[in-house]
Amino acid sequence: MDVVKIRMQVYKTGLVDTTKNTIKEQGPLGLYTGLSAALLRQITYTTARIGFFNTLSDICEKHLGRLNYPTLVSLGMIAGMIGALIGTPADVVMVRMIADVHLPPEKRRGYKHAVNGLIRIAKEEGVLRLWTGSIPTTGRAAIANGAQLGTYSRSKMFLKDSGLLEEGLLLQFIASLMSGIVAATASLPIDIAKTRAQNWKESGKPPSVGRMLLMISKGEGPRALWRGFLPYYARIAPNTVITMVCMDQLTRLYLTHIRR
Repeated sequence: MDVVKIRMQVYKTGLVDTTKNTIKEQGPLGLYTGLSAALLRQITYTTARIGFFNTLSDICEKHLGRLNYPTLVSLGMIAGMIGALIGTPADVVMVRMIADVHLPPEKRRGYKHAVNGLIRIAKEEGVLRLWTGSIPTTGRAAIANGAQLGTYSRSKMFLKDSGLLEEGLLLQFIASLMSGIVAATASLPIDIAKTRAQNWKESGKPPSVGRMLLMISKGEGPRALWRGFLPYYARIAPNTVITMVCMDQLTRLYLTHIRR
């Protein structure tokens, strides 16, 4: 889904055409282009954002008691920004690996894997180039994680308080789906600006987030800011469900069997 979404954003094609062209040109495995960078991004970005969110939530609950929705969203935004700064280098490599196939042969980067991409960018373009698009990346992460983590925690509270569901897998699953919809809708425009900035091939630095969003809106119409929504949500929904459910279940196992 990430491969399809990024190629839709960069090359301005539709969902069906992008998927068909990718399979036609690269075969089914073409849908997993950049997998090593995607995994590295999850290892760095996801562990950081969830770890910081849980830590910050625990600290605030000790001092403030039960947290309201705005507080949970704010903590999610802070955790997301920290995680994004840590995960941006892997994100840059992933975007470039996915977009590489449609570039002219002489302009292709040809990274062998994520580590090779990190080393080559640092050597050929400078270490700071690894944080290309860090501002839109942190902006997207702030919005996405504020919506995702904040909504997940608040949805669980609401579903339990209203008596609709009790603590368990079903509660975690429903709350994850709810948070995924909010996160995808809120963060996709910033995600598009981030993708365009990281794959910028024109001379000079890429435009700022605001200018990039304005350029896309003016040149392609406001709806273009949500281009790739279906693959984006199709990626973010299972990602949210698996991440949140595993996090809660692993926490329960830890508290039950290790931290007694």
